[in-house]
Amino acid sequence: MNVIGRLVLLAGLIVVFAWSLVNTGWQVTPLVCVLLAVMLTLELIRYVESVNRELASFLDFVSHRDFSASFPIAERGRVFRGLETAYRSLANVYRGLNLEKAANHQYLESVVEHVSSALICLDEQGTVKLINRQAAKLLKAPHLHGTRSFRKISPVLPELLEELSDGDRRLVDLEIEGEPLQLALFATEFQLLGERYKLISFQNIRDELEQREVDFSQKLIKVMTHEIMNSVTPIISLSKYIEDTLVKEADGGPLHAGDLRPEDRDDLVRSVGSIQSRGSGLLRFVQAYSKLTNLPRPRLSDVDVAGLLEQVGTLILPTLLTEDLKLETQLDQPDLSVRADPEQLQQVLINLVKNAAEALGGRAGGRIILRGARDSQGKALIQVIDNGPGIEAEHLDNIFVPFFTTKRHGTGVGLSVSRQIMFLNKGLISVKTAPGQGCEFTLRFR
Repeated sequence: MNVIGRLVLLAGLIVVFAWSLVNTGWQVTPLVCVLLAVMLTLELIRYVESVNRELASFLDFVSHRDFSASFPIAERGRVFRGLETAYRSLANVYRGLNLEKAANHQYLESVVEHVSSALICLDEQGTVKLINRQAAKLLKAPHLHGTRSFRKISPVLPELLEELSDGDRRLVDLEIEGEPLQLALFATEFQLLGERYKLISFQNIRDELEQREVDFSQKLIKVMTHEIMNSVTPIISLSKYIEDTLVKEADGGPLHAGDLRPEDRDDLVRSVGSIQSRGSGLLRFVQAYSKLTNLPRPRLSDVDVAGLLEQVGTLILPTLLTEDLKLETQLDQPDLSVRADPEQLQQVLINLVKNAAEALGGRAGGRIILRGARDSQGKALIQVIDNGPGIEAEHLDNIFVPFFTTKRHGTGVGLSVSRQIMFLNKGLISVKTAPGQGCEFTLRFR
């Protein structure tokens, strides 16, 4: 109605202007009509464009996240009441979204602050976008602005943080304000709104490692004590017997070897043989320890699993044939490869196959499987599976402890060496077994 009223008034002015111009000689009236018509036209344009200005103003408020502005245009008519309702509805939606975003941000901040791990988030330029309370407490640096600022904590940290990529794990030894730390770092990369970020978690595992070292040392000392005592005790006992036999007094003077009875000489010979045997066993024990502690650094390369399994089968097959055991090779993917030292990896597999053959003990239907596959995460693995008697539960926790063995003539270093080799090759070795159900040793690679 406002627009129609203005149009009618404008039309009336045009009619008056034309009538006065044609039928009269008036000069002021036509001029006034022209001026009024121009003013009315401009006012009509302004009135019609007011809705656009209101919309532009509303969108400007939205862009500045201000949802408190109101637009009282309902008095202009039914159409404008609908538009004002739409304004209010849209403002309420945006206000709700803004509140939800703020709540989610606060929730995320609360979660990040309360997790036990130290977290630091970096952008592509290395700027610190997030550091939680645990990280500030661990690194004793509440204000870190970029990777270079980590240099004041440790000279190696900036380069290490830059080198970390998605899924990388690193161990680093630091000393912060005189306190030694052993940090385990894990990096995850993600993209958000076109920007790439790197989230790094820091965990101080020094206490856990020290506890594991203590537990491992206790187990190792227990095994070494048992092995040494088994050798030293009979040596001492037999040496004492020889001393008592040769040095004991007889008729005021020492008893010489030529004066011994034949049975005494036989006992001495057996005693000396036993001492030599136990001494040789102790020497082998020390040599095995030297082998355990002097592993060479691996030369990593891409190893074709199919070729590796074929080589291991060729080397070990004669031994298995003498025991009437069958060797089977399985390969889920023909192009499967792993990153490792081929010679060291071959040594590990031969150790595991020999252990499986000894466990089977030539039993009927004995079978060993060499298998190459990928796990559920797509990472390569190699397995050595047998259908032997399995490992007893009370021995399972100790099979990787150096010098622990259940074999009569074993040294107990084979599995320990295998685990160390896998660690040096950035892999893991695990076992799955049950009494009477065989063993399944798995080599996993990163």
